[in-house]
Amino acid sequence: MDVSWAEILWGAISVGKSGIFDMVKHGHFSYFEILYRAAIIFANLYEDENGHLRRSSAYDNLDPSEKAAISYFLGLTFTKIFSSNFLNVSWLMHLDVYRYSIRPILKGQSKPDLVGQDESGNWVIMESKGRTNKFDSLALRKAKKQAVQVIKVSGSRPILHVGLQVHFDNGLLQLNAVDPKPENDKNKIELLISKKQFFWEYYRRFYLLFNEAKNVKDFIWRGEYKVQMLNIHDVDISVGLEKSLFDLNMPEVRKFRQLSDDNAFFGPDGIFIQVGSLWSKKNMRKQPQNRSINLL
Repeated sequence: MDVSWAEILWGAISVGKSGIFDMVKHGHFSYFEILYRAAIIFANLYEDENGHLRRSSAYDNLDPSEKAAISYFLGLTFTKIFSSNFLNVSWLMHLDVYRYSIRPILKGQSKPDLVGQDESGNWVIMESKGRTNKFDSLALRKAKKQAVQVIKVSGSRPILHVGLQVHFDNGLLQLNAVDPKPENDKNKIELLISKKQFFWEYYRRFYLLFNEAKNVKDFIWRGEYKVQMLNIHDVDISVGLEKSLFDLNMPEVRKFRQLSDDNAFFGPDGIFIQVGSLWSKKNMRKQPQNRSINLL
């Protein structure tokens, strides 16, 4: 995949994961969540001279439990980017967001990570694994088994059950994906959510963020998209949302035309990311401790 830092940040910020904003219901915690996710990307990845992504020296100096948490998050991030680029699945939510809508409730780690929709409204199920080192075939087989656990979403069978693994081969970030065939339906999960509920949960943290922020600005990008945009100064990025998405009564959420340039990315889901000089190619080809940081 050929991706920019702006698109990587889009994946990190837009993948719908249950977080602190789900508990406190306030927009400023959505701000902190975005800041936190961007900081993880900044600290743990760098671009080598060939334009490939590698784990940083900061990542290498983490203890094993910290590496596990970071690699899991990177797995979610690049699963989102992969699914959008190759499967036309631009909306992904963590299944745990809908833990009260799952039948049956399964104990342990048997349920998959993510539920999503493609541009035609079809459901997909994904299980993401992250590994610090080389490809782990056992982990990918486990991901396959977890991906096929969900057999129905709101009465419809998912068209894809994808197991993915993001790992580092000699420090080089790589992704493997497989689409296993479902087995028998015994003791499988049915997810009881509507499309309206799915999209509400997907965009909710952005509604909270823009509703409470004081420095939101209207912005027209490339003369095509009207965006409400908020600067996240601490990590030198701006986050925007296409203005039509603020109509909460929309029966369907449309897919937007994906656009990008050297420092901005407008996702198919209407979420816009613009990066400053902190994320320039020159800066991101350095290890985190050697980068220029002029934010204070």
